[in-house]
Amino acid sequence: MATLVITCGSCGTKFRLESEKLKKSRNKVRCSKCRNVFLVEQPDEDDLIHIEISEEETSYMPEALADGERQENEAPLPPRGVAKKRSFGKPYLIASVVAGGLVVALALIFALGGRGQPNNPKPQPAPVKAVKPDVTISENVKAYYLENSNTGEVLVIEGKVINKSGKPVSFIMVRGKLFNRKDVAVLTQSCYAGNPLSRSEINRLKFSEIQAKMMNREGQNLKDVKIPPNGEAPFVLVFHDLPEIGSLTNYSVNVVSSQFDQ
Repeated sequence: MATLVITCGSCGTKFRLESEKLKKSRNKVRCSKCRNVFLVEQPDEDDLIHIEISEEETSYMPEALADGERQENEAPLPPRGVAKKRSFGKPYLIASVVAGGLVVALALIFALGGRGQPNNPKPQPAPVKAVKPDVTISENVKAYYLENSNTGEVLVIEGKVINKSGKPVSFIMVRGKLFNRKDVAVLTQSCYAGNPLSRSEINRLKFSEIQAKMMNREGQNLKDVKIPPNGEAPFVLVFHDLPEIGSLTNYSVNVVSSQFDQ
C-alpha cells in the first residue's frame, strides 16, 4: 500500500490518498473542498515519488465515488463537503406513464379485434410523489474548541441552514459527527436550527442547559418556524466528553429533517 498525493484540478487543493482505495485502473473521486469530481488513475509502484504537502492541505480528504453514484447523494461539510439535495426522476416518471398508456391502448385494440371502439375507461391520476423540503447548509461553517467551566473542553461547530425550497420550512434538525483516524464516527450530536449560543454561554452553562437550548424545536424567538424561501437560520452543535484530541481527524454536518408549513 502506498500514500498518493493528488490535486483537484478545479480548486488546486492537494490530498493524501491511500492507493488501496483505488479499486480500478481509473477511479472517480470527489474533492471534499469544492465538490469537483475528477478521475484518478491507479499508478505503478515504480512511478511513486515522495512529496511533502502542508498540514492545511491535508485537512481535507477526498471521497471515492461508487459506480453509478450521483454527485448530489451525500457531501458532508469541510473537511468532507456540503450536502445538497436535488430532485431527479421526474422526467423518467412522465416517460413511464406515457409508455404505459400506449401499451394499454394497443392491448385493448388487439383484444377487441376491430369490433368497434372500446369504452374509454376513466383515466387514473398518476401517483403524486411526496416532495420534501430542500434545505442545505451554508459553506461558512467553522469548528473550534472552548473550555466549559463544568465539563472541560468542548468542540463547537456552527453555521447556517438555507431554505432552498419554494415554500416556508420549519423545524430543521441538523446532525454532526466526529470521525477518528479510521474514518469511524465516534461522537454524534444533533440540534435544531435557530438556536444561537454565544461563547460566554458555552463557557459557563451546564451541558444539560446547553443541550436544552440546542434542542428547542421552534428556535429562539421562533427562528426555526416558517423560514421563507432563501431564508437562513443559524445552528450550533456542542460536543462534550471528547476522546483524545489527536484521535479526531474530521467531521460532517448534515440536515436530517425539516417540514413544510401547512
